[in-house]
Formats: sequence, C-alpha cells, structure tokens
Amino acid sequence: MSFQSKVLNFFLKKFVKNTKPSPDAYSFQDMRDLMNDSFEMGEKNFIEKLIIKSTFANRRSSIKSTEIVLDGIRTLKITRGDSQKEKCILYFHGGGYIAGSPETHLNLLKEIYNNSKITIYAVDYSLSPESKFPLALNEAVRSYTALRNLGYQANNIIIGGDSAGGNLSLVCTLKLQENNQELPSKLFLLSPWTDLTASGKSIESNSISDPYLSYDDFHLTKKSMKKVAETWYATGHNITDKFISPLFAEYNNFPETLIQVSDIEVLLSDSVDLEKKMISNNNNVVLSIYKNVPHVWQIFEFLPETKEAIKEIGNFINN
Repeated sequence: MSFQSKVLNFFLKKFVKNTKPSPDAYSFQDMRDLMNDSFEMGEKNFIEKLIIKSTFANRRSSIKSTEIVLDGIRTLKITRGDSQKEKCILYFHGGGYIAGSPETHLNLLKEIYNNSKITIYAVDYSLSPESKFPLALNEAVRSYTALRNLGYQANNIIIGGDSAGGNLSLVCTLKLQENNQELPSKLFLLSPWTDLTASGKSIESNSISDPYLSYDDFHLTKKSMKKVAETWYATGHNITDKFISPLFAEYNNFPETLIQVSDIEVLLSDSVDLEKKMISNNNNVVLSIYKNVPHVWQIFEFLPETKEAIKEIGNFINN
C-alpha cells in the first residue's frame, strides 16, 4: 500500500464519495459529468477538478490515436511505429454502461500500449439509457468481427476492459462462443462488473472502505447498482441472464484470463467469484488482488500500484 494511494483514497472519499447524491437523486448525467473529458466542470471544487484532470486529461505522447470506424462503430486506434503488426487489443472502456468513452481512458490505453507494443482498438460503444441492452453487446461482437475482416487472426486478438468494459469483454466472448466463432487468445479484466444483481458479499463488507464507487450504507450501494442495471441498462430483462451478468455463465474452453481487482472495492466479489467459476471448469485464469487502491486504479497514472498493474498486463499479454 503506497502513500499515494492513501492520499488518493482520502480525497476520493471526501470530494467524490461523500458528495454523491442519494441513489434516488443520482442521475446518469452525474456519472457522465464525473468522467467528463471536456472538463467543463462547473461548480466542482478545486480538488475534484484536480482529480478529474489528472486522470482524464489527455497527456502528450509519441503514441498516436486515430479515429476510425469498425463496421459503423466509432473507434480509436492507438498505435506507434514499433507495434507488433500481427497482433491487436480490442478494448472496452468502463463507466457503468452509461458513461465514459475511449477518450476518457486514453492515458490508460497509451500506458498499456507502452507495456505491450500492441495496437489497441478502443470501441466507442452505445451508452444507456439512450441505447439499452443488447446494443452494446451486439456492437462489441461486430467490432471483433470487423478486426477479423481486417486480417487479424483470432489467436492474435486480445480483449480487455475495465468495470462495465470488463463485463462487455466477457459477454462478447461468450456470445462469440455461442455463435461458434473463433475466440480471442486472451482476456484481461480490470475490476470487472460481473454480477449486476448486486448480490456479491463485498458490496456489504467493502461499502465503507471503497473510496468512491459506493455509499457507506451498503443498502444504498445496492440500490444504486440495481438502478443502473435495471432502470438504465437492461430494462425489462432478467438481470441473471449470462449476457448481462456473466458471473452466471458456464465457462468451458475459455481464453486465458487475467483479472485485477482491489481488496477494498465493492466489486471484489465480482472478481473472486468469477475466478472460482472459471477454475471449477479448468479454465486458465489468474486473479491479482491489489491492496488499498480504488476501483479501476489503473487510470490513476501517479500510483505505484498502477505501474505494477500495467506491467503485469503487458507481461500477461506478451507471455
């Protein structure tokens, strides 16, 4: 546990977690504002602005990002001249299926590139509540198929994602498997949201310790998570559907998978229970639990734990 993570957790709790409206008052626009990549942040205080800009503001780099289209879906291609030409990463950003974009995760993606030297395609999939399940899933599958049509072999494609993007990585691969398509070689999942029923034990045990994703009252945390899943994302669907909550899927002959999660976040159970499910069917899965860092800490470039995690991702991808 680093000094930097202690400081970050303190400020996240004080200026993000403790200022959140109640679940009844919290809107999808509030989450979008928190991940606002235009930084028109209105009434936010100095600390909030500092946290947001240090996380999401695009930093200069020799790595290029170019807007392209994959089967009609806007995508950022992130690469440089030293890339491994035959391989690529298909990446799905987090944001609860209601917020975020490839731009909000661009610094993270550039660091993943630095540690892998593999071109990344970050998909700007449709967000809820304007676009509901299963549109994002269908777009994910289409983007994978589009990469295959560009000439990438399945065993040279790696799929990755954080939080809801980790969910999308899993359900995309499950759908490919159901469609009898060749699967990607590997998956890496950063604090994946796998159980949208909000039944994981860590929602109760970690609601106080989680620095920003939760409320101190775990009942409010559950209510908030269910609102996102049932009201905004998958309205009218059974939330235990494996293509909504991939924790409830059966994993057979699944690609090698790396899962990274923090021991203090409310989604800890989503990763721990997923690993157990995968191991039970003899899949190759690695679960790395980091200490005292926030949900998807990999976006906070100044943390020592971030450098460690991204190095682990690069080693996993290239091993």
